[in-house]
Amino acid sequence: MKKYSNLTLKVYHRIIELMLNYEIVPGQRLVFIDLAKQLGVSRTPVNNALSILAQEDYLDFVPNQGYSVHKLTKKEAENLYEFREVLEIGFLGKAIRNMTEKKQRAFERSKLDYEEAISGRVDRRLFIFDAEFHASIIDMVGNDVLSARYRDICQKIFLRFRTESLQLARILEIKREHHELYEAICHKDVERAKELVRLHHKASKKMLFPLIFPED
Repeated sequence: MKKYSNLTLKVYHRIIELMLNYEIVPGQRLVFIDLAKQLGVSRTPVNNALSILAQEDYLDFVPNQGYSVHKLTKKEAENLYEFREVLEIGFLGKAIRNMTEKKQRAFERSKLDYEEAISGRVDRRLFIFDAEFHASIIDMVGNDVLSARYRDICQKIFLRFRTESLQLARILEIKREHHELYEAICHKDVERAKELVRLHHKASKKMLFPLIFPED
């Protein structure tokens, strides 16, 4: 996205932030004139930012109707989860081999961020911290393109559905699963870590999919 102006990129990230905070929701039609007014910028950077988001499949564009926030389908969710799992398991060995003390501290910090964000209710921030915990494993590989791609996949998943219905019990299970995975990686047990990732993703899908796609 280097070819775009700083203002366009600023608007792009601001719209992503609105989606993260659920101020813009799946299925919502976006009026770039209203967005421009809300963000305090001209129409051009907003229109450019919406175009980028549509190219990245965050938005749908219909001629003569404009943009709307893309609603995740079950098939898309399954594909994204599969891709995420393949990336994480496929690079676990290299991540562990390339683990340094500094990277391990960042990994531990991401685990603690999730734990410290747990309260008496489910907060969307937990999904961000969960994704960052897993992304910090990918970061240990040392490939910036891979890290960016992995975070994009995670974002495409949790930006597109509500999280309020998720049970707190599952959040506490995730905390335990994170700790077990952290221990396996710190002990450089590649096969154990891979199995834990598989179980973690399977449990997440089992809990999330009925909430996201109740009609199926």
